[in-house]
Amino acid sequence: MIQNSKFKKIAARYSVLAAFMLFTLFGCGYTLQTRADLPFEQISIGRIENKTIEPKLQDRFSRILAETLLEYGFYLNPHAKYKIEGDVEHFELKPLSEKLLTVVEYQVVIKGKFRLVDAETGKVRYAGTDDPFVTYFIPKGKLEDVIANKELATEDAVKNLSQDLIRRIIYEH
Repeated sequence: MIQNSKFKKIAARYSVLAAFMLFTLFGCGYTLQTRADLPFEQISIGRIENKTIEPKLQDRFSRILAETLLEYGFYLNPHAKYKIEGDVEHFELKPLSEKLLTVVEYQVVIKGKFRLVDAETGKVRYAGTDDPFVTYFIPKGKLEDVIANKELATEDAVKNLSQDLIRRIIYEH
């Protein structure tokens, strides 16, 4: 009888936990995105132009955009019906605060305009972002460390820009 009582208590705890997990997963607006939810399966990356003074930003954006497209479930195909192309229009590294004439916090700002092009019909759809993406970093140590931190913050901003672009394509297409 004692073991049966313990079993009932444990079963009750797990059922409450399972109900909570199901409610959290399905009752709060979260859904699992599958490949079937994508508006199309294949996409290509067209010309990405860097209109900033930051060197190689277009290459970095193309690489991260390709990785992010794969993460979201798209196949990359140079002959796909849809193609992403556009411009990285703004990149800024701004010192935010200083202490004893040394910068102690930086801000990285990036903005771009992108298009989703239907290669068969030539129809162009704006898929860019209206707001800039901003990240911050605190430099530590030597100049090499500051440059390394800047590169990491830039990667983060480009990743955020890529994710926003892909979300717009998925949910607004």
